[in-house]
Amino acid sequence: MDNQSMSSIISAKKESFKGPNKFWNGSERSSWTIMLLIGTTILFSSRVAMPVCATTMAKEFGWNKKHLGTVMGCFFWGYATTQILGGYLADRFGGDRVLTTASLIWGLVTAVTPRIAYLSSDSWTNLLLLGAFRVILGLSQGLHYPSMTSLIGKNVRESSRSFSMGVISSGSNLGSLICGGVGALILESHGWHEVFYVVGICALIWSFCMSRLSLVQQANKRSHSDLSQLNQSPVPWLTIFSKPALWCVISAHFCMNASYFIMLMWFPTFFQETFPHEKAFVSNVVPWLMSIPASIFGGWLSERIVKSKYSVTFARKFCQLIAMMGSGIFAMLLPYCSNYNNALLVAGLAVSCQTFHSSAVLVNPQDIAPTFSGSVFGIMNTAGAIPGFLGVYFAGFILEASGSWKTVFTSVFATNLVGLGIFIIGGTGERII
Repeated sequence: MDNQSMSSIISAKKESFKGPNKFWNGSERSSWTIMLLIGTTILFSSRVAMPVCATTMAKEFGWNKKHLGTVMGCFFWGYATTQILGGYLADRFGGDRVLTTASLIWGLVTAVTPRIAYLSSDSWTNLLLLGAFRVILGLSQGLHYPSMTSLIGKNVRESSRSFSMGVISSGSNLGSLICGGVGALILESHGWHEVFYVVGICALIWSFCMSRLSLVQQANKRSHSDLSQLNQSPVPWLTIFSKPALWCVISAHFCMNASYFIMLMWFPTFFQETFPHEKAFVSNVVPWLMSIPASIFGGWLSERIVKSKYSVTFARKFCQLIAMMGSGIFAMLLPYCSNYNNALLVAGLAVSCQTFHSSAVLVNPQDIAPTFSGSVFGIMNTAGAIPGFLGVYFAGFILEASGSWKTVFTSVFATNLVGLGIFIIGGTGERII
């Protein structure tokens, strides 16, 4: 019997021991996948609202690029703080409960942001207040992905997790697309304030719907006497931190996020400055529109590889190769595009390639530590949030000092190359905890 067949038998046995009510059925999985896709879409719309409105706000409040980098980067100081806490709470009490509470907070913060901007007549005070509320936004949104990872890891079978995560994670780019496109139209016709109002209201509506679905989830657990969803085992922190594979996945995620957040936060400004006579709506929409089918395809591809004669480890590394090498190369080429249509295509390919990360490193905590996937993801995403504020800030610093987009986007390629090498050498898709 070959290793793949033996691996399949072991996986099937492990799932059979978990009981008939452990995993969602097809209808439940579809409902939760759609709900989490919508939530992730609104989450990223909230996150991207500031970059979309950045140029207009900078003109109104007299900010330079360092100021913009500081305000946008403040989000990640909060975002990095609650990753491990979010994973722990989700593993302990249920990801659905944490998601509902968190969305209520970040929805309210998004909706009141325009009011905060005018609390003082002093521009520096307003800058500090907006930065503080961006920290709070990050604190609440930092609970989202660890909770979602824990929820998926406990309720979706191993063979279907990469596809579910691929579909749900497409919401990150769908949110950037919607806020970049519709938000740009709202910005032009009604002003930047309404962008935050619309996104905030959508978040509060989703929080209410999520609370209703969560109640159904809790009722199903009680009716089936399914207490396994709430993990009562203590998290083995020392064992987790002693595993080299964990540090490899952390390194890859750190580097990928450094590149992703630079693209997310600075692509709108790049297109507005390089092609000032083109519509911002188009450049905010096209790259993210291209990435949505790429994210779903990445999930499908990873699932097909796992179901074939290849290992989970190979599937994760292959998809990560596409994510980091592809996005790095295309990002590096972007400043050399003098034609607007070519720049749109290259930016779209860069963003599309990075979506394969969702079917590789992003789902890897569920492979290596399924029982504590939320906590492991929290550790990984804490490291991944650090380049969010440092990378975005230093990109703004470089642009203010040199005005060189080539330097910024070449650093994306170099960073990706380092992270990819570490993951290829030491990463794994096998359970280690």
